[in-house]
Amino acid sequence: RGEEQSDLSMKAHSNRAACYKQISNFDGVIEDCTAVLEVDPENVKALVRRAQAFEGVERYRFALQDVKTVLNMPYASVGKTNVDMCNMMQHRLNRTVQQLKASNV
Repeated sequence: RGEEQSDLSMKAHSNRAACYKQISNFDGVIEDCTAVLEVDPENVKALVRRAQAFEGVERYRFALQDVKTVLNMPYASVGKTNVDMCNMMQHRLNRTVQQLKASNV
């Protein structure tokens, strides 16, 4: 019974995070995805959505961390679309972090 409740809660958080993402409520996305990841740390959708939301609120290092987590997972469980998206995000985020470091010197 507790497991069913947890699964339902996880799905609700995941779906609400997707809705928040559509309306650019990045803090809501981060909060709900974090709740999902506490139960299922390898939830690819939650990691990708949270990375996108972190980028949206300019928390680039956190975004990079989630992207790297996805890219270190087995390709078969992540899928080509997510791998491609995460690779693009990783390049963009690395560039942004480097530019920020250079401007803070």
